[in-house]
Amino acid sequence: MLLSARIDATPPRRGTAAPAAGQVAAGQVAAGQVAIGQVAAALAAAAAATAHALAVAPPRDAPAAARRAFAEALRDAEVAAIAWRDREAPEPWTPGAALVLSLSPLEGADDLDGGMPAGTLFSLRLAGPDAEAAFLAPGRTQVAAGFVTYGPRTLLTLTDGAATTTRVLDPRSGAFRPLAMPVRMPQEGRHGDAWGRHGDERGRDVAAAWCGSLAWCGSLAAAAQRVLARGGLHLCPAETGREAGTVRLVHEAAPVALAIEAAGGAATDGRGRAILDLAAADLDQDTPFAFGSARDVADLARRRDEVRDAGRSPLFARRGLLRT
Repeated sequence: MLLSARIDATPPRRGTAAPAAGQVAAGQVAAGQVAIGQVAAALAAAAAATAHALAVAPPRDAPAAARRAFAEALRDAEVAAIAWRDREAPEPWTPGAALVLSLSPLEGADDLDGGMPAGTLFSLRLAGPDAEAAFLAPGRTQVAAGFVTYGPRTLLTLTDGAATTTRVLDPRSGAFRPLAMPVRMPQEGRHGDAWGRHGDERGRDVAAAWCGSLAWCGSLAAAAQRVLARGGLHLCPAETGREAGTVRLVHEAAPVALAIEAAGGAATDGRGRAILDLAAADLDQDTPFAFGSARDVADLARRRDEVRDAGRSPLFARRGLLRT
């Protein structure tokens, strides 16, 4: 069943059986499939509440308001643990539940007072016998993921790894209404972003060379929504002093990558490795991140190989955009 059709699902009754040690029990897989709808509905309700809070609360209060909205909506959710973006370790939640949830309640909040969009990112995986270890597995183990963009409209994008859909919030009813589905990305785009924090001019150079335009945005969710709709390429490069990258693998890159790939795009670490194939050493692990239309991401890899073979790499050398 398409994930976006599940957000109005009736919450299931939770069983108490625990999986056998060393494997994900078949019963937990089935329970997880049932629970996805209930958790997705709770996340949608929290997103609607967050959108309302952002409309009335001062920007400095927005992160706390979003955290409260999600904690309240997920109070009885079928998740064994929640890995909050600002916590070092997962928080135990509902004992015996089949799923674990990684959650960034509000990212890009620093730009709210400038009128820029903010977002929420989330990811669901089967808990298995070790809930904490489940968060660190490669992104292809995600059973569902998505993100919310808070801007002129509030958009909820969901994926189950097979298809990606987007819904828009009806502010009068508080419900998310489906748009055209499923989302299919253009194979290549006219527009793209190269995101370098602190005004990194190297990002501007790459965007000018590849796409001819650049839109600066601090919200990864908003950037992903834009790329889904219009194609192109978005870059989140490594930085001086942060050679491992700037994007959280578990909380940010993995859910976006699942949605992008399910919509026909591609997502890599800019070094030839698919984001969904990467396991994390810990919840804080960062990665460079390049995602977008499949041909544009392939062109990134081709250009990287060309400059590496030429023995000089203004984009990917030690002081370059994506370091090797």
